[in-house]
Amino acid sequence: MGASTRPAVIALRTLAFLWIAALFTKELMGWNTPLLPHTAIGRIEQILTADKTAGYNAPHTSVTLGDIQNKVAFMVETQYTEHLVPLILHFHGVLGPDWPIVFFTTEEMIRDHLGPSHSAIWQRAVNSGAIVVIPIPESEGFDLTDRVGVNLFLVNPWVWENLAPAEHVLLFQSDSVICGNSPHKVEDFFHWDFVGPPPLQDRHWYHGGLTLRNRTMIMDILNEPHDWLGETKAGSDGGGEDIWFAMKMEARGGKLPDWPMAIQFAEEFDWNVQAYKTPFGYHKVHADAPNSMDEISAYCPEIALAMPGVLPPAP
Repeated sequence: MGASTRPAVIALRTLAFLWIAALFTKELMGWNTPLLPHTAIGRIEQILTADKTAGYNAPHTSVTLGDIQNKVAFMVETQYTEHLVPLILHFHGVLGPDWPIVFFTTEEMIRDHLGPSHSAIWQRAVNSGAIVVIPIPESEGFDLTDRVGVNLFLVNPWVWENLAPAEHVLLFQSDSVICGNSPHKVEDFFHWDFVGPPPLQDRHWYHGGLTLRNRTMIMDILNEPHDWLGETKAGSDGGGEDIWFAMKMEARGGKLPDWPMAIQFAEEFDWNVQAYKTPFGYHKVHADAPNSMDEISAYCPEIALAMPGVLPPAP
């Protein structure tokens, strides 16, 4: 090798070393924002590790963290149906690759229905980090078997802290769907602090099963002294965390859409459906818009994935 080429070779080797070191540092130090605390990662690994005594023989599975930036979608569900995985994958497909999805559920659900021996497409999405499953810690005492328990879960800062640093959070439930035929995309509604299917025309209230929310404002509300359960029992907030948050946001000057704009995002009742034909999504229409189901199904055939809610009503 000539003396004139030796410096160039050394420079190339140095550049290659720095490039490899940078990639390695990115993996270790996390240029992507970490989603789960190490304790949660370890718990999922324990759940999915081979456990012959429990009859679960899946190989050890590591967790790929999602890259949460300015937006994230999430669902909480502890009751399994055959529609659950296809529904979440549908949201993943319609929202697109820059929308990580977080699924809060039980260790039992992870073990029995979300392991490597189940849906291959689900595993691919989880392994890529597009979908992240977070086990709900038993130590927190969450009871998600009734509506009061779900409401208490959604007013707990732990949930919203796990969605940081996203500003825009799309919450969806098993009785909701977004429509591939819609001319709208969720980003069209980013200038609102809270939007969902409106139950009334003259209030800035929204039902929570398919909602877009400002996470920063929610954390501001939860960091102030509050008593969701006490206010609910007193009848001052309409009965759910959704309307409670909407009222809190309106009181602090949040940007909340009126009825004509809100039904472009999502609809729930027959009178919504008759007023606007191409919303971004639907919530609970099997129960609340039974006379419009043929019309909804023709426009949004994905509605077949959205099962009617199974939780008993709050007392």
